[in-house]
Amino acid sequence: MPAQVGRQPSWLLLLPNPPKEITLESIKDAYASAISQALTKAADISASFATVTLLDIGLPCPKVYNSTYIHYSYLHDLLRQLYSLVCLLCTEHSIDVQYGNDVEVRLVLFQSPSPDNPESPPVNIEGNSSMEPIVTLHRLASCDRAWQRVCSVASEDGELLLQIFLRLRNASLDEKKGKLVIERLVLEDRSPSLCDKTLIRPQQTESRVHHESVAVGGTFDHLHMGHKLLLSLTAFILSPIVASESRRKRSITVGITGDKLLENKKFREHLQDWYQRQAAVQAFLSALLVLDAPKEQTSSDNREGEGNQQRAITASWALGLTIHYVEIFDPFGPTITDETITALVLSEETRAGGKAVNEKRAEKGWPALDIFEVDVLDMVDQNAGTSNEETQDFQNKISSTEIRRRLGKRSGTTANGKWAGSDDVV
Repeated sequence: MPAQVGRQPSWLLLLPNPPKEITLESIKDAYASAISQALTKAADISASFATVTLLDIGLPCPKVYNSTYIHYSYLHDLLRQLYSLVCLLCTEHSIDVQYGNDVEVRLVLFQSPSPDNPESPPVNIEGNSSMEPIVTLHRLASCDRAWQRVCSVASEDGELLLQIFLRLRNASLDEKKGKLVIERLVLEDRSPSLCDKTLIRPQQTESRVHHESVAVGGTFDHLHMGHKLLLSLTAFILSPIVASESRRKRSITVGITGDKLLENKKFREHLQDWYQRQAAVQAFLSALLVLDAPKEQTSSDNREGEGNQQRAITASWALGLTIHYVEIFDPFGPTITDETITALVLSEETRAGGKAVNEKRAEKGWPALDIFEVDVLDMVDQNAGTSNEETQDFQNKISSTEIRRRLGKRSGTTANGKWAGSDDVV
């Protein structure tokens, strides 16, 4: 089908409350049918329009943090299993950049409406001027994202959530939002005990304190769902930002590997340059923290550092949030040059790097960073039998190297060798 001209397709999938226990199998049982239907339909649109369809997946979430603490392990497991499920379904249905039917998936967590008065906003929310990765249903419904289609689950709870969303959206409707196409997804049979009408509150023993200056680093080539998990949890660790506390400064520092360190990467002809990788990370974080069109101010700063011209871009918002995107040439980056950073987010595979950072900081007399580990995405559950071929196909979805190989295969340019493994998972 020839390419069609128009705005980028953008959809929203509303899911019911999460399972009582967060495991890959329980997430699959609860959501695989709905997400699979939405993904395949969105992939067909991507192929028809020769573009990438945006699919925001909205999920109710229990109260997992306040101004002091965050239930990190609960959020970690919920986001990890959801992104794992999306990867698994994309593998099963051959949804990928290689086939020209890719779908850009973003998870949006929102506070479940009160069962007593579902259309009243929570008392502790200070309007639409806050910046945080968990929003109210009111903010979700009234934001200016131009979704053309909203999908919901064809169940009693799914219909209730959909009707509340539509009433709230219609109450704030303007010409920019346009009309919505509504689609109710009929689910396969599943155990009714998996999900509950009320959200399960995480145990207090899971709490970790928030931080006002958080760092994360990586290559971030061809941003995939492993990257999204890492960046999402980085945003959750940051202290919530509301208008009444706009003088409190918060910051995220994102170290992005410099181009010179990547010259020996496999399939380097399809490696994104630093500015492309930085732009993809900025777009994802901005969309995560601000539902409405981001109104950040961006500035660039190139400086000399350790024999290299270091590139840096700073994005800031009026509410006191600043995100620094900095080119890095070693495993430490700004964590050993900026004493104000207090937390570091890293994958379990780079655990040793966190220890090395804190040793360097100790040499300077600086306090150690609070380390938050993020597990890699995984399709294997303890009670689920999985073949080696299925596992490899899944891992290929979260390998930047494999994405470059597939791009080369699609374009016919794989000049510098065959793929020999997943060396760039996160």
